[in-house]
Amino acid sequence: MKNLYIILLLISCPWTLATAQKNALNEDVSETGNGDVRVPLSHYIQLVEDAKDPKIKAPVAYALGQAQTQIRLNESDDRTTAQIEVQLNVEVFEDQWTLVPVLPYGVPITQVSVDGQNIQLVQNAEWMSWSTQKAGTYALKLRYSIDASRSEQGFVVPVPTPRASSTQLQVTFTGKPLDMVVIPSTEFKSIQSSATNHRLMANIPTTSAFLLSWRIPTEQDFVISRAKYHGELIDQAMTFTTTYQVEVFAGEAVELPLLPLAVILHDVKIDGQSATVLEHQGLFKTILPGKGKHQVEVTFQVNVAPQGPPKLTFPIPKVAISEFELLLPGKKDISFNDSSQVNTEFLEEQTRAKAFIPMTHHVEISWIDAIPQEIRTELRANANIYHAISAEEGVLYGQAVVAYEITHGETSNLSFKVPNSAQVNQISATSAAITEWLEQEETDHKTITVYLDRKIKGLFQLRVEYEQLLVQNAAADTTAAIKVPLIKANDMHRQRGIVALLAGDELTLKPMAESGVTRVGENQLPAFFRDQIKQVIAHTFKYTTELPELTVQTMTPERKQGIFDAQVDTLISLGEVTMRGSASIHVDVKTGSISTLEMIIPVGVNVLNVSGPSLRNHQVNEHSGEQVILTEFTQQMSGQFQLEVNYEYILGDNTSQLDVPTIDVAGAEVQHGRIAVEALTAVEIQASQTQQLSTVEINDLPQQLVLKTTNPILLAFKYVNSDQPHHLQLKMTRHQELSVQVAAIETAQYKTLLTDDGLAVTTARFDVRNSRLQFLRLSLPPGSEVWSVFVDGQAEKPAHASQQKDASQPDILIKMLNSASGFPVEVIYATPIEKMGMMGTLQAQLPQPDMVVTHSYWDVYLPS
Repeated sequence: MKNLYIILLLISCPWTLATAQKNALNEDVSETGNGDVRVPLSHYIQLVEDAKDPKIKAPVAYALGQAQTQIRLNESDDRTTAQIEVQLNVEVFEDQWTLVPVLPYGVPITQVSVDGQNIQLVQNAEWMSWSTQKAGTYALKLRYSIDASRSEQGFVVPVPTPRASSTQLQVTFTGKPLDMVVIPSTEFKSIQSSATNHRLMANIPTTSAFLLSWRIPTEQDFVISRAKYHGELIDQAMTFTTTYQVEVFAGEAVELPLLPLAVILHDVKIDGQSATVLEHQGLFKTILPGKGKHQVEVTFQVNVAPQGPPKLTFPIPKVAISEFELLLPGKKDISFNDSSQVNTEFLEEQTRAKAFIPMTHHVEISWIDAIPQEIRTELRANANIYHAISAEEGVLYGQAVVAYEITHGETSNLSFKVPNSAQVNQISATSAAITEWLEQEETDHKTITVYLDRKIKGLFQLRVEYEQLLVQNAAADTTAAIKVPLIKANDMHRQRGIVALLAGDELTLKPMAESGVTRVGENQLPAFFRDQIKQVIAHTFKYTTELPELTVQTMTPERKQGIFDAQVDTLISLGEVTMRGSASIHVDVKTGSISTLEMIIPVGVNVLNVSGPSLRNHQVNEHSGEQVILTEFTQQMSGQFQLEVNYEYILGDNTSQLDVPTIDVAGAEVQHGRIAVEALTAVEIQASQTQQLSTVEINDLPQQLVLKTTNPILLAFKYVNSDQPHHLQLKMTRHQELSVQVAAIETAQYKTLLTDDGLAVTTARFDVRNSRLQFLRLSLPPGSEVWSVFVDGQAEKPAHASQQKDASQPDILIKMLNSASGFPVEVIYATPIEKMGMMGTLQAQLPQPDMVVTHSYWDVYLPS
């Protein structure tokens, strides 16, 4: 009330306040602190107005807006890293120092910026904070990275984040799709932009951290890792008690297929509790609870097949580890369809068998009464022995295959007999390794024992190579009798064999005496043995007794000219002054062999070369108005082979008609030919005359002939030899070739520096394309002096042109490269000019190249 009174008094007496102010100017304030405070009237009125409308202080110092968070997952060999980038707006309300918490302490921050400017953070309690003293709205940007932690369920990344009003999250990653979870989050969705790029979107409420977790999705809901079957045979049915180890990957319940409806199901338990059984699509099924490992126990019965040997066949789940344990009455030999190893144990009146089988959809179990061990190990075998006998000077060579057929038991060693006169050189086998073989001589034969690295049964082959030296009189006298050394297998139930006598290049074998053998055709030899014989089979004998005898003598084989066919493919290449021919002669010897081959070619044709396999030499002789190319081989040629003949014919200046020379193979029973014609120069070709020729499409020519060409094929013919010889005449029209530009300068750049001393220094750079010219001729301005020349970056020495177009302008020659892609040429030269004064005129001249210039640029530099 007192204060109000004073205010009213002062307002009603404005002169008092002014007087008091005037008196205050002349008085000092007491140092004791006692006294009156006097202010101007205008200031006082302002204080009264401020008291009527006081300013309200802001309730908080700052506010965080919505955050935009982007996370990119990067994988390396040993870790997975989440690269995090956060953008949000921060509003500060008052012009005073304010701390804005950004991220919890300990986050590995790599970059912090406000409005695009990098800033520093301060540590405040448990937060890294940003400080400012100015009110306003700021754009805050953060970057940091966190390594993911691996667990059995997948990967986990705890992500700290500013406490924004909300956060829009985007996670990107490459590779396979992932099962990903963000806690806490709403509006979670996954987007696949391509086969390998994936994106996840979510909204996160206000929080200081969220959890990002993911795993690689499984391709199946469950897996059966182990199965154990215990079966017991009672009467004509086997009862199985089966235990499956199952792991479920999905979070919800899944259906597990068990067995087909054909089995008799007794009970199903899951983790020891009775389970629900369903029937769907011909299978019994049960329902497994959610994620985790479970044990499923199934009891069922399968009936034994009513006909044939006792056997069980039924489908089973495909499991990685399947173990069977069977209990059968009596002593039984038990086997499975996949020939698994069965461990059998004989009890007093029962047989227990255990076996592991590979992954399969069905199993077949069969059994028979057990065979005594002494009978089981008894060996019974048959043998078929195939011999190939050939002779060379002084030596009889033998190749034999002993084909064993072991019908009962198994063994790891085999033995056979050979005559004492034979020497075994090598023994080999394809299906087993030979550890050692021993030789033991007896009265009239040798016993060879072969030891293998494992026991064998069924079919097995031994390959034996041996030889027998001919006695001196037999080697000198081809009429002497030779007893053929044959192989006999020991301890065989039955054996038989075949002997093939071969005809070599120098000697052949002729039968003289036969005992216990029968002549047969060579088709009686099995394919695996006949295909390995390279020589001609002259005689074939078959025997079934254990002691056959065959006596032969050596003789020189009769030389018979082989019967052959020939295919001649010729490429004719017409040039300016020559015609070149390239012929491929494919020879197919149908019977016998050949040692020489004659080819006929017209007179006047120059044979350049002849090439082919086993070619000793060739000669070209004229005979009866023809040229004969005689080729000799280093061996008797049989089968198929190919010769190459290159020849040429010189054309006259005015030749317009050309009889095309081709090669004929003398002695060929059937001869086919093809002719292709190409032009190497500007000449027009037409077929003016053809005889015994028919045209052929270019696409029908052999690839080998087409690959020889360098230009398009213009004409193509084919022929077959007959009583009338084939003939081809060509009409040639020569056309004059026009000259074309073989070199050009795409860009010419000139830079000229004019000096005060009266000198112009010019650098000329040319981008040149050249395909034929040897030199670039360059005409320089009068009085010019060349300082340096560079071609494609390499220094070159220019030469003075011997013939000058203008005596006042020196011409230089620069050696060029042949390059279609282009190369630079740089020339630096100096030209004297008039000195520059205060006023005047200067003239300059560029060099003149002898090539077409597409673009030219000239830069002139003057003194300052």
